[in-house]
Amino acid sequence: MTDLLVIGYGNDLRSDDGAGRAVAEMVSDLDLPGVEVLTMSQLTPELSLEIAGRAKVVFVDADVEASEVTVRQVTAGPPGDGVMTHHGDPATLLTLTAKVGPLPDEAVVISIPATSLEMGFELSPRTESAVGQAVDLIAELAQPQH
Repeated sequence: MTDLLVIGYGNDLRSDDGAGRAVAEMVSDLDLPGVEVLTMSQLTPELSLEIAGRAKVVFVDADVEASEVTVRQVTAGPPGDGVMTHHGDPATLLTLTAKVGPLPDEAVVISIPATSLEMGFELSPRTESAVGQAVDLIAELAQPQH
């Protein structure tokens, strides 16, 4: 099992909404040691099995409310909050993870600013720049701690 799991998610048919998946694909191309990458349309309950027992998990998603690349810690929600149907959010997914195995030591969400959610495959210039910043942040997180 790898130390760091990167989960990039979003709808890559809706322009900037695919930014999380674009980040995940670029991180995967770096072939960083100890890093596993998943790219998903949405977060699903089954991912809790992938998350359990990891040292770090990074969720990457587009956010229309973000004005810059942001990184925030995320923790499991209170017990009983773990209801997830076809898709959910990182905190709910961590709540489910606690039911199937050990929680990661660290979990963060990297939000990518998104301005265009129109149908299309191209990222806006601002979002494309933010994708590069997010890839650099994840590469730093993948470095062994001294």
